[in-house]
Amino acid sequence: MINRSVFCVLLSGVSAFGIPTMARAQLDGLPQSDQTAYPRGQEIIVTARRREENLQDVPVSITALGPAALERSTIQSVQDIGTIAPGLRYGAEGGKTSATVSLRGLSQTPLGAGTPGVVQYFADIPLPSEGSNIPTYDLGSIQVLKGPQGTLFGRNTLGGAILITPQAPEREFGGYVEATYGRFDYKELEAAINIPLGDIGAFRAAGQIRRQDGRTKNFEGGPDFDNIHQDSFRLSLLLEPFEGFSNTTIFDWYEGDERAGGLYLYRNNPGVVPGLSTILDPQIQSALSTQRQNFYGAFQGETNGGIAYSKSWGITNRTTLELGKFTLRNIFGYRKSRQEQLINSGAVPSLLLPNGAPFTLFSAASLNDRKYLTNETQVLAEFGRVEAIVGAFYGNDKPNGPSGSGFKAFSAVAAPRPAVSIHYVNRNYAVFGQVNVPITERLSLDLGGRYSWDEVTSCGGAIPGGYADYATCQEVANRGLPTDGVGIVGTKSEEPSWTIALNYQLTDDVLLYGTTRRGYRAASVNTPLFESAFTTGGVAPGCGFTTPPATGQCPDLRPFQSTGKEILTDYEIGFKSKFRLGTATGRFNIAAFYNDYKDALQFLNVLGTGIPQQGVPDAPNRTAIAANAADIAIYGIELDASVSPSPELTVFFNAAFTKSEIKKIVLPPLQGFAFSEGSITLPTPDFSGTIGVNWILPFRPADSDLVFNSDLYMTDDFGGQNGERLPGYVLANARLDWKDIGRSGLDLGFYVKNLFGERYFSSPSILGLPLPIASLYTGDPRTWGVSARFAF
Repeated sequence: MINRSVFCVLLSGVSAFGIPTMARAQLDGLPQSDQTAYPRGQEIIVTARRREENLQDVPVSITALGPAALERSTIQSVQDIGTIAPGLRYGAEGGKTSATVSLRGLSQTPLGAGTPGVVQYFADIPLPSEGSNIPTYDLGSIQVLKGPQGTLFGRNTLGGAILITPQAPEREFGGYVEATYGRFDYKELEAAINIPLGDIGAFRAAGQIRRQDGRTKNFEGGPDFDNIHQDSFRLSLLLEPFEGFSNTTIFDWYEGDERAGGLYLYRNNPGVVPGLSTILDPQIQSALSTQRQNFYGAFQGETNGGIAYSKSWGITNRTTLELGKFTLRNIFGYRKSRQEQLINSGAVPSLLLPNGAPFTLFSAASLNDRKYLTNETQVLAEFGRVEAIVGAFYGNDKPNGPSGSGFKAFSAVAAPRPAVSIHYVNRNYAVFGQVNVPITERLSLDLGGRYSWDEVTSCGGAIPGGYADYATCQEVANRGLPTDGVGIVGTKSEEPSWTIALNYQLTDDVLLYGTTRRGYRAASVNTPLFESAFTTGGVAPGCGFTTPPATGQCPDLRPFQSTGKEILTDYEIGFKSKFRLGTATGRFNIAAFYNDYKDALQFLNVLGTGIPQQGVPDAPNRTAIAANAADIAIYGIELDASVSPSPELTVFFNAAFTKSEIKKIVLPPLQGFAFSEGSITLPTPDFSGTIGVNWILPFRPADSDLVFNSDLYMTDDFGGQNGERLPGYVLANARLDWKDIGRSGLDLGFYVKNLFGERYFSSPSILGLPLPIASLYTGDPRTWGVSARFAF
């Protein structure tokens, strides 16, 4: 509420630049030349409808940044994108190497093989959530599309899509070299070179090296957490041997060899562990006291700083052939990805038992080695003013080596870590199409449809010898042993989705639109195969919170072996405008939406069901399952605006107001699990917004521009886990650049991120459960840096 109040005060101040007169300027009968007078430098080109169009002409709610805005911004990683797009949030529930993205109240559970609620694309290729923390150097644009997608391209989604496009090769020689140094001994070297290849094409190479010391102190004297150690490069080849034909091939490579994110010990829940609380609680309280005196610090437990390793490489090929009224396009992608993590998820040091033996509360390990193949074919057509696209999509991702997870809970440090192999094979097929039909000179109709077929097969379980590869897992599963927890499970689903929209161009600078879309997320599975007495409702040692060898009633997880599909129908109306009033120019966009979300998935930890925490051969992956839990209504309003009183000054602001209501609980009964409306996790905050300024200062040292950029991002409380929310926060960022000094091609810059040193939490690790602790990821502290960039 405080954040919204601050935002409204700032917004009212900004309005003095001319927003109140905007509607009058639009509709008071300006000459045609004035109505369309909008400086080209302020136009933002987007590709949401698979064609290059002005942002203001597209009847979709979009946030977009071009190359100039990206260069001026303080974006250093994909997580930073959340501060420029209202309603978008990046989380790290799945660990440092993977991003969990939420938009308009839609997200993904941090486990399993399900399609993300918001799909991230790189060079038109959909990325998996695992290993999606890709570098953000040498980019051409970032576009955030809101609402269900799929009738125009790519994967079907519920909440939206994020399109990250690398800088394309150009027909002129040039490039740049940039070096940055900052707090925590941050060092970054980035470079790119563009080489024309005569009349047939161009070649571009770019790369980046990033290093930073750990910014979270290790309380136990080991290596500090949250360091940066990343290397990446990209090669792009454009071939245009004859008119109407274009082929672009991109090879990208990335490796991040880092320590884990340090986890903040948020609280202690005394008396939770039967028989051990009197021993463990005082030690946890002591650790909690240390934590509260040192916000940017963490305990390592048995992990020695932990592991956050990520390596990926990919090949993308995009071929376009123009044939009169038709354009043929094919987009092929192949990617390999490997992530390894070791996290002290309990956020406490190794505890001591009465006999002096070290004891682990919680720690988590995982290994994911996968390969992905996608191919998309499109046919675009223009018949006068009628524009159409039809296409087909195929995706296949599968194991590429040993993979699995190991969750250690209430265990002696010396005990071996459980290793549960986990493998998924996903196949996705779809056909889609959309047509834009003019009804009058200013009114048009969009009709789009898609039909998707999805199947997932999983093999997993505790296989002796550690993480097994897929072939070994299949071999063990085919033995058919009834209680080893190793087996093959799978499910299929299919569903139509659609888009219907009316677009009315009120004037050349004012667009009104209304749309309804249906989105779909495929069914998935929980692993491993639930077959032992521990997971099928039998009686076994340790179940029902008993202490072995005593026996108790175990939960029956078989109804949750697979999830059902999710369906979302949205309704959106929007107003987009650009204006010119005297020397002032700007834009003002507003959209209102309503989502009818059926069978929403939730992340359910099963430790509260009475299942033992050790020795269960078919314990759920990461002690959790995904389940269709509720029908939810999500609705809100989004604003996106900018005003330039003069060519030297631009003030921009955006905001998202989002509310969610639980309409019905659909979760089947589960022993020991008390689920209610208060247990539903709603990831998106009720409010988030950004106000910023771009100002070319009125003096020019060495005949060169000084450019100041600043933004203030605010968010309300946002979703954590199990219905509990994390507190909101305010972040301020600023950057000052001295451009093209003395026309030498040299730029010097200085930036500050989190200017006011806000202490905040970015994501949950363990939260809202009947467990001894709660642990969270902290956001970055104040950082600063200086940079030098030479363009040639």
